[in-house]
Amino acid sequence: MLKQSFTLLLLFSLSSCALLSPNPIRQNEHLSESPVLVPFTTDYCSEWPDGKKENPDQWAGCCFTHDLHYWIGGTDDERENSDQKLKECVKMSGSSLSAFLMYIGVRFGGRPGDASYSWGYGWTKGRQYTPISKEEAEKARGLLLKSERNKNEKEKKLIDDFVKNSLDVKIQNEES
Repeated sequence: MLKQSFTLLLLFSLSSCALLSPNPIRQNEHLSESPVLVPFTTDYCSEWPDGKKENPDQWAGCCFTHDLHYWIGGTDDERENSDQKLKECVKMSGSSLSAFLMYIGVRFGGRPGDASYSWGYGWTKGRQYTPISKEEAEKARGLLLKSERNKNEKEKKLIDDFVKNSLDVKIQNEES
């Protein structure tokens, strides 16, 4: 019974990624020569609960940070690292099973593509696994700091951490 329940849950989580609509930002991508980074948006845990019934935002912060990484995109190794961090964060929040299922879902459903949850979804044109340049990291930094004004304190802290630990590191690494 447990094995059947697990199989059904896994199939549901994987299939829900396939049912989501394409990214509306990319509908007119043929009109632009090069990809443009649009302001950050998040749906938190994309077709997955943000927490358990007794704690509905239990791992929402984990998903928010994961969405920051997926918004900007980058290399395949960066995606794997982001997915591993999501799994660790959800596990630390108290749900090993959800951590495992979410990890499987993002590994299968989060590949570069047209969906609003795909790797690099913040770009108007698909970039696959293109590394982020210094200029792109600076642009992303500016967009995030500007959008921060409309966020709550928890989201502002998550954005600040992402800028400091990811974007600023990319900028500094290219300068040296």
